Parts: sequence; C-alpha cells; structure tokens
Amino acid sequence: MGTTLEVKETNWDLFCKRFEEAHRGTLVSMEVIYHDGTTESVAKDLPLREFKFTKTEACNDLIQIALGESSNHAIRHHVIEPIHMRLREENGARKTLQIDAEAGSVELEFSSGRMGALTQEFELR
Repeated sequence: MGTTLEVKETNWDLFCKRFEEAHRGTLVSMEVIYHDGTTESVAKDLPLREFKFTKTEACNDLIQIALGESSNHAIRHHVIEPIHMRLREENGARKTLQIDAEAGSVELEFSSGRMGALTQEFELR
C-alpha cells in the first residue's frame, strides 16, 4: 500500500531546491504522459543533475529537469505551466514524483531513502 502527498503550489520553489539537493546523483527514470494517453519514456536510470522551479511574470511557470552523467550529455525536459505536484511512495521502495501540467504529465521514478526530511519539511496536503 502506498502513500501519495501533494506539494502545495506555494512551496514548489523550495520543494524543488530541496528535492535537487537531496537527490542529485540519484538514478531517475522519466516518462511523459500526454493528454491523449500516449506515453514516452524519456530517460531510464540516469543521475539527476537539475530540478529547478522558475516563476515567470507571463504566467508560464517552468520546472527544468536535467538527467545524465554530464551537463554536455544531459537529457533536458521543461514542464511548462505545472498544475499539481504529487509524491507517491510504494512500501518504502520505489517513489514517483508526478507533475501535472498544461500539456500533460511527467513522472520521475526513483529509489531513495531520503524522502522523510522532504515530507516533514513541507506542508503537504
């Protein structure tokens, strides 16, 4: 049985900073789910390099994700206009960070024991 927590929008910037700090180098798989139901596997077990939230005045907030061994060979993905950010944990093992956005969803799957501090620090609903 798993647990799902939603990160409040007001905490996205700090959550992204803390997530990157706690998981930099952690192996992550990334999948994009489009509104029509099709999925695309973007990365499989690559180290997290970057996870940043940028709030813009044009209402096109952005989450930048970079995965890979080096910045020269990183896979980069931008989540434009995020709507929800949810963190799921299955029996303390595999974890999924799901980001729903205007164009679809992104799921980051990873294994890490460093979730406790994150879930305690933020007001999760």
